[in-house]
Amino acid sequence: MRDIGSYRQESNIQTSVSIKSKDECDYLALRRLLKGQRISIGEYLIDCYRELDKDVVDVNRLRTLQMSR
Repeated sequence: MRDIGSYRQESNIQTSVSIKSKDECDYLALRRLLKGQRISIGEYLIDCYRELDKDVVDVNRLRTLQMSR
Protein backbone atom coordinates (compact mmCIF):
# COMPACT_ATOMS: atom_id res chain seq x y z
CA MET A 1 0.00 0.00 0.00
CA ARG A 2 2.88 2.40 0.57
CA ASP A 3 3.63 2.59 -3.15
CA ILE A 4 0.18 4.14 -3.76
CA GLY A 5 0.56 6.72 -0.99
CA SER A 6 -1.33 5.19 1.89
CA TYR A 7 -0.27 3.89 5.28
CA ARG A 8 -2.18 1.58 7.61
CA GLN A 9 -1.72 2.16 11.31
CA GLU A 10 -3.85 -0.12 13.46
CA SER A 11 -7.22 -0.46 11.69
CA ASN A 12 -7.44 2.66 9.50
CA ILE A 13 -5.56 3.72 6.40
CA GLN A 14 -3.95 7.14 6.72
CA THR A 15 -2.86 9.40 3.90
CA SER A 16 -1.96 13.02 3.29
CA VAL A 17 -2.88 15.41 0.52
CA SER A 18 -1.64 18.74 -0.73
CA ILE A 19 -4.02 21.50 -1.78
CA LYS A 20 -2.95 24.01 -4.41
CA SER A 21 -3.16 27.70 -3.48
CA LYS A 22 -5.87 28.30 -6.08
CA ASP A 23 -8.06 25.64 -4.41
CA GLU A 24 -7.51 26.77 -0.82
CA CYS A 25 -10.81 28.66 -0.39
CA ASP A 26 -12.84 25.74 -1.76
CA TYR A 27 -10.92 23.29 0.42
CA LEU A 28 -11.54 25.32 3.56
CA ALA A 29 -15.23 25.70 2.69
CA LEU A 30 -15.43 21.93 2.20
CA ARG A 31 -13.75 21.31 5.56
CA ARG A 32 -16.21 23.63 7.31
CA LEU A 33 -19.14 21.93 5.58
CA LEU A 34 -17.94 18.45 6.52
CA LYS A 35 -17.09 19.43 10.09
CA GLY A 36 -20.60 20.82 10.53
CA GLN A 37 -22.05 17.51 9.36
CA ARG A 38 -19.48 15.42 11.30
CA ILE A 39 -18.19 13.73 8.14
CA SER A 40 -14.51 12.94 7.69
CA ILE A 41 -12.52 13.79 4.58
CA GLY A 42 -12.03 10.04 4.07
CA GLU A 43 -15.74 9.30 4.19
CA TYR A 44 -16.42 12.13 1.75
CA LEU A 45 -13.64 11.03 -0.62
CA ILE A 46 -14.87 7.44 -0.77
CA ASP A 47 -18.51 8.53 -1.20
CA CYS A 48 -17.52 10.81 -4.11
CA TYR A 49 -15.49 8.00 -5.70
CA ARG A 50 -18.43 5.60 -5.45
CA GLU A 51 -20.80 8.18 -6.94
CA LEU A 52 -18.54 9.47 -9.71
CA ASP A 53 -16.07 6.79 -10.79
CA LYS A 54 -16.50 3.35 -9.27
CA ASP A 55 -18.85 1.72 -11.74
CA VAL A 56 -18.39 3.93 -14.82
CA VAL A 57 -15.15 5.86 -15.03
CA ASP A 58 -15.50 9.14 -16.94
CA VAL A 59 -11.99 9.26 -18.39
CA ASN A 60 -12.69 12.60 -20.08
CA ARG A 61 -13.61 14.21 -16.74
CA LEU A 62 -10.41 12.87 -15.20
CA ARG A 63 -8.33 14.10 -18.15
CA THR A 64 -9.91 17.55 -17.83
CA LEU A 65 -9.06 17.53 -14.13
CA GLN A 66 -5.50 16.49 -14.88
CA MET A 67 -5.06 19.13 -17.59
CA SER A 68 -6.36 21.91 -15.33
CA ARG A 69 -3.30 21.51 -13.08
